[in-house]
Amino acid sequence: MEWTFEGPEGTVTVCQEGQRAVCRAIRRADSSGLYKAWLQGEGGKALLGTLIPEGGALRLRRIVDVAALERQGAWPPVGAEVSMAYSFAPQPPPPPGWHWTDCPQRLLEDAALSQCLRGTKRALLRREEEGFFLAFPWPCREGFPLPPLFCLSRVEAIGDRRYILFRFSRGGKPELLHNFFQQGQDGHGT
Repeated sequence: MEWTFEGPEGTVTVCQEGQRAVCRAIRRADSSGLYKAWLQGEGGKALLGTLIPEGGALRLRRIVDVAALERQGAWPPVGAEVSMAYSFAPQPPPPPGWHWTDCPQRLLEDAALSQCLRGTKRALLRREEEGFFLAFPWPCREGFPLPPLFCLSRVEAIGDRRYILFRFSRGGKPELLHNFFQQGQDGHGT
């Protein structure tokens, strides 16, 4: 059995050969960053690996045990994607009072919310005594970062850019933003 999934960043093909899955990914050559391929199943997502330059394109070939993909909820496949995992473009320094975090999903208590952020490259983080704020660049190139919390977010100017802002308790539970900002305040609290 064979599946092919085409997306804006590339194509992933999966072919089952007995108890193994032969996974291939391809995208046009690009020197702007590193790209990874993911396989999506009904119950989860499995990282296939990083595409490498070969023959004028970026490619990946990997053989994975079907049992390993089943344990990750990624078998049988229902989708796949190729996405940039790391940009070679220089990153702007964070605004005062904020810093970059490369693993925002580790800060959240709820497993479902954490799952929403798997594959998210970076977010701005501002810690306070009572909790923390996460800010994701707006507009969202990869879709809204935390769909279950859409109504608890707001778009804010932080520094010279706009971000989708969320508030969490110290333990990583979502909180209402309007409890922390007064009319006219921005993401800096000014």
